Amino acid sequence: MGGRKDLTSYAYRKRRAAFLAESDVCHLCGHPGADVVDHITPVASGADPRDTDNWAPAHGVKRCPTCGRNCNGEKGATTAAPRLNTSRDWYA
Repeated sequence: MGGRKDLTSYAYRKRRAAFLAESDVCHLCGHPGADVVDHITPVASGADPRDTDNWAPAHGVKRCPTCGRNCNGEKGATTAAPRLNTSRDWYA
């Protein structure tokens, strides 16, 4: 099983880029433009960062161009991946 240092290896970055090239729709808000891989079961909880079955696209470094959220950052290191409210009523 890998650790956090595996998240910076060249092989990991290459697989991550290929994964995001296939789908950039954020699994949290449903909008396109995802720029990070979210680990559904967090690496901090012992998940293998190389397990692509545990990957999902999310907005992180760049905020969502549609709703302006940092979806992965708002999710944090929880074990569940909640669907964020994408309606405009959260502004009120």
